[in-house]
Amino acid sequence: MTQTGSGGVGVARVEVEVTVGAPRERVWRALVEEASQWWPKDFYVGRAPKGFVIEARPGGRVYEDWGNEAGALWYTVLVVEPLEVLELAGHLTPGFGGPATTTVRLTLRDEGGKTVVKVEDAVFGRVDEHTVPRLREGWRTLMGSGGLKAWVEANLSTPA
Repeated sequence: MTQTGSGGVGVARVEVEVTVGAPRERVWRALVEEASQWWPKDFYVGRAPKGFVIEARPGGRVYEDWGNEAGALWYTVLVVEPLEVLELAGHLTPGFGGPATTTVRLTLRDEGGKTVVKVEDAVFGRVDEHTVPRLREGWRTLMGSGGLKAWVEANLSTPA
């Protein structure tokens, strides 16, 4: 990491895996179609968000919808391989620890009737000693017991 002024410029990389007790098709559907249901309320940045949207197509947006054409763009979708891979790119503004660029790769794989969700997140830009622990904890919450895993396992029979 190279120091520039009071902050550091470098790369932070995190990998997190969460096992969800559901088939991959169910986990994928929840990931890309039901984000507003599992996205933790304390992860929203807006005061009165209407929901969280993942447009699972190349060039799609991952964003917080505040209604009336307002909101916050989190990522742009780079790659979609249905049921397997979702790759995203985003920017962190100074208000969220940046300036930095982030790329995220979410992969889903079958494991004995369950699904392993793997998150690989790389941040380039302003990083410090808190970046990796903060990212790791955030992804564990989002994909785990505070987000996707909890929602899917509590709603296994949700119709397609």
